[in-house]
Amino acid sequence: MNAGSANAISHILVVCEGNHCRGPMAEAFLRAMLPQDIKVESAGLAALEGAPADLEAQRLMADIGLDISAHVGRQLTYEMTVAADLILVMELSQKAWCGQMFPSSLGRIFLLGHWQSPTAREILDPFRQGPEAFRVAFESVRQASSDWPPRLTPKQRSA
Repeated sequence: MNAGSANAISHILVVCEGNHCRGPMAEAFLRAMLPQDIKVESAGLAALEGAPADLEAQRLMADIGLDISAHVGRQLTYEMTVAADLILVMELSQKAWCGQMFPSSLGRIFLLGHWQSPTAREILDPFRQGPEAFRVAFESVRQASSDWPPRLTPKQRSA
């Protein structure tokens, strides 16, 4: 897979189910790790529109210094998929759904966990599953998000 260079990737869209847990966390991680000129946003397939990020997600992110308290859930739209250079989803079913609903986005949709081992590529939804499910999702999202920046930004050469 060639996700492109920093010149090719200027807009990343993170897609999850409700845009309430995994998407806001991944959006914040990627924003913190990527250059500011790369736009990162998130949306959901069945978004809790207008709702803030889940309180447990907010707490986990605040514990590491990332504030997602201003997040507002958004429903995925065709326009969002057209504008994005890279669309990162959490589960294979979401990848299939996006490809079916928005065929023009095929080739730009990847699992957030694409670079993880096959058993860790999908990140399960922790919504209403309790603190342990959130901790597992948080760690999975953090690890999967950290795999992308080196592949999207130019490598720095040492002198």
